This record gives sequence, structure tokens and C-alpha cells, in this order.
Amino acid sequence: MFEVDEKKKDIFVTTLLQWFEGNSRDFPWRKEYDPYNVLVSEILLQKTRAENVVPIYNTFIKKYPTIYSLHAASFNEIKNDIKLLGLSSQRAEKFRLLGEIIVDKYNGKIPSNRKDLLELPGVGLYICNAVACFALGAELPLLDTNIGRIIERVFSIKVSGEERKKIKVWNAIADFVPAGNAREFNYSLIDFGAIVCTARNPKHNSCPLIKICDYASSINRSPKSL
Repeated sequence: MFEVDEKKKDIFVTTLLQWFEGNSRDFPWRKEYDPYNVLVSEILLQKTRAENVVPIYNTFIKKYPTIYSLHAASFNEIKNDIKLLGLSSQRAEKFRLLGEIIVDKYNGKIPSNRKDLLELPGVGLYICNAVACFALGAELPLLDTNIGRIIERVFSIKVSGEERKKIKVWNAIADFVPAGNAREFNYSLIDFGAIVCTARNPKHNSCPLIKICDYASSINRSPKSL
């Protein structure tokens, strides 16, 4: 476990939430609290720009408004509906299996506990926590490449690497999630990584975290290992 200065962590969380109030992106799935809709959106968003997902998501949800309608569709039909996003075969197979398992095993209801969610095909820790947080209100962290980049830069913590170290980071950033604002906080990290703390050419001049960011103050310093 790595240690984070509590004052710095509080500034980090408060600043991101304040930034999000005026800079949040507007996507249709963010207006949804239905676990099915959130699960669909997360599968479509994998390795894909959110802006490119919007028209596909809107069409997909209109055609398949419930897990039952998705279950009734064929693999080829689903694949054709999402072909413009790429990875259509992989996604279509995930949707086909999800429809089958959720209808047959869970009577058409998306599981509400993390153990069962993690057993669904195509659902890893990120999607599991996203569904639990965004649809069910659970106060859980999210960690992907973009969020990990923010954590690495601000706190000089190496996020990438061995899986066991990633689990330590997951456990550590769970303490970052503010009570009552988990949804907004996780969305703020997602948007901040897309708009400000980008992989290339991060926007230091407009970064509200600049005063507490280790990367900005000492770019040449290597992140600490856990």
C-alpha cells in the first residue's frame, strides 16, 4: 500500500469535483441509472472514443431496450449494428453471452452484487465497478489507463505494471472516493484525463491541479514503485 498525504488527497478530490461542475461532458448514458444501459455503454466504450460511441449507443438502446430484446437477437445482427465501432465480433459475442446468461440465470436482471457481476462475460473490475457506481450508487473507484495516468502524474505513483501492484492501487484509490459523490468523482477523472491530463501534451496551462502535481513540478522524476 502506498501512502498519500491526506491534505493533498483532499485538495485533489475537491479540485476535480469543482472542475467537473463546469467542464463535464454530456453523454446519453450518463443520464441513465439503469444497470442494463450502463453495462451496454461500458462494453461499447471499451478501447473507443466516447464521442464515437454516442450514435451507436443511441441506436442500440432504441433497438434493444431490454436484456430480453438483446437476448432475442442473433450474433450477426448485433455485430452488424455495432460494426462501425470496430471490435464488432468481440463485442457482439459479449452481448450474446450476456443476454443468454442474464436471462437464463438471473431472470433478466443485471446482478447487483460485485461477485456475480464479475462472473459475467466481458465484465472485469472496471466495468463491474462502473455498473455498481453509475447505476447502483456504490462508492467504488475506477482505474483504467487514463485514470492511472492522472494518479501517476499527480502523486508519483507507478500504476502500470504487475497485476498485484495494480490491485494495491485499486485498494488505495478506493479511499479517494468521496462519500455521496462517487458518481461525479469518477466521471470527473474520466473527463479530466480526456480533456486536460492527456497522454500527449497535457494542458498544464489550464490544469487546476498544477500546484499539487508532481509531474508538472518535476517532469524528469521517475514514479515510485509500490
